[in-house]
Amino acid sequence: MPLTTTEPKRFTIVCKCGERFHVDERAAGRHLHCRCGRVLTVGRPRKRRRDRTGAAIRRLQALGTAIVGASRRLSRGDAGHHPRRSVFPVSRVERIAARPLTLLTWGYLASVCSIAVVMWTLGDRWWIGTILLFSGRWIYLVPLALLLPAAILVRRRLVWVLVLAGLVAAGPVLGARIGWRTMLPTPKGLPFRVVSFNADGGRLLAINLPIVLADWEPDVVALQECGDELTLAVRTVAGWHHHSVNGLCFLSRYPIRDFSVMDRTALKVVRNGADPIGGSGDVVRYVIATPSGDVQVTNLHLETPRKGIEGLSVFDIDRLRENTRLRDIESDLARRWVDQGVAKGPVPVLVAGDFNTPVESRIFQAHWSDGLEDAFSRIGRGLGMTKYNGWIRVRIDHVLAGPRWYVRRAEVGYDLGSDHRPLIVDFVLPPRE
Repeated sequence: MPLTTTEPKRFTIVCKCGERFHVDERAAGRHLHCRCGRVLTVGRPRKRRRDRTGAAIRRLQALGTAIVGASRRLSRGDAGHHPRRSVFPVSRVERIAARPLTLLTWGYLASVCSIAVVMWTLGDRWWIGTILLFSGRWIYLVPLALLLPAAILVRRRLVWVLVLAGLVAAGPVLGARIGWRTMLPTPKGLPFRVVSFNADGGRLLAINLPIVLADWEPDVVALQECGDELTLAVRTVAGWHHHSVNGLCFLSRYPIRDFSVMDRTALKVVRNGADPIGGSGDVVRYVIATPSGDVQVTNLHLETPRKGIEGLSVFDIDRLRENTRLRDIESDLARRWVDQGVAKGPVPVLVAGDFNTPVESRIFQAHWSDGLEDAFSRIGRGLGMTKYNGWIRVRIDHVLAGPRWYVRRAEVGYDLGSDHRPLIVDFVLPPRE
């Protein structure tokens, strides 16, 4: 085998006068004479220094790539296939729980979205949608309380799916509001506070009525389910204009110029065989003389869906359908009664009372959304639940305002011995332009 030889390395030596000498490593130790008289000694060439900085950077890059790769394998749940490369080992229990947790999380998101769609489109049109409207909606947050800690421990990327599901459950399903419009400037005009409250007989309120009125500081109070004691207290309270009829009581700081009670004859035609399913249909329209002119305020108490829902306990869906039909007719008559008062003269309109219908209902949207605005939906904060019946919480008491009113504040008051809570709304009535 022939021997291989390496050629000597060549390099250049430059004198200060500019003369160049081309030599190789074999000339090491020799003396070279420049034309300027200087003597140069040929030395051995220096070895190149290693680029330590670049090497350190390359090592860090390689380490970062390894960490990122291990994290990705961990998130995919396949870190067990590369035990030596895994930085954060995943237990077998976590790997087993990851798949069902993913299915449950996405299933929960799909469920709350479906519930929201059914409530807003088929509520009071389909009996299942009606049940969803009047059920305890807080139960839709229970899966979130169970799935969120599991996602944090097992698979964190599912947290964002659960956050989205929680927003859907809190907003379109439970009806939560953030009240961002309270940050807008309030126009100048007549402050006007309205309180609507289903007193459920009102024995406790009757005893403390002057104290409660001083605490509320209202301009108008619309009470429903006024018992005999509360009716007597309303008639005898000092400094207020009042009116009471058919279980509805009304108090006003300003004079009551006129009132009209809605005819309930049309509601008597809706029956379920020989057993009538009732129909409150109590609606009273008032005209109040304020410093800014006349204002129309309507106090109402509409039929409850409870009589129809109770039919489901004996699998009587027809009873629920008849009750829904009654509530639809009742809301249509009540809205016509409100509009008839406006037809006599263009005045600012307010409607307050126990509608026994949440805002998601198709009945509410069909009869009470056109030209009227729900005060709490516009500017309230939180859930605004006004009906408390065991584990059921739902917002069925409303104060609606016509175009001229500006809503400044809406909140739910404290417990006064009823299964409802008072709804307190502050308005501003700007002067006419």
